[in-house]
Amino acid sequence: MSASGIMTMKSLRAAAVACVCFFLAVPPAFAVVDDAHSAALEGAMEQVKDGFKLRQEYWKGTLKAGEQKLVKHQLFKGNQVWFWLGTSTEAEVKLEIDVYDAKGNKVSAEKRSGSDFAAVHVDPKKTGTYLVVFKITGKTKDDIDWALVYGWK
Repeated sequence: MSASGIMTMKSLRAAAVACVCFFLAVPPAFAVVDDAHSAALEGAMEQVKDGFKLRQEYWKGTLKAGEQKLVKHQLFKGNQVWFWLGTSTEAEVKLEIDVYDAKGNKVSAEKRSGSDFAAVHVDPKKTGTYLVVFKITGKTKDDIDWALVYGWK
């Protein structure tokens, strides 16, 4: 093998080592899909077609089956509001959601549900802080991912 061939082999080997080091040093960029958020958004499609605007902000987390979660939210008189609760679990679960005023009175007007979402419609009679209360029940022992989205018109 000639001297130039040896240099070429050394150059190729050095380039290969440099590439491997680069790919090990730079973490891969993966897109993360929040399936619970997607389920809530899919549940909202009918109301979006009816003119409801979705907020980009949303709440998310995990619950054990049977646990209840409460989210405080400011609602305004004159705005109709929908809340959509979505889950990514493939286990058979039941989603329950209601809205209460500051005095603890239920103000939910209409409800809808699907296999991976539940929704509640509210037409607040006055501006104030309201409580969105939801519960996910089922036989699974695993943590259940959830996301809560809202929209108004």
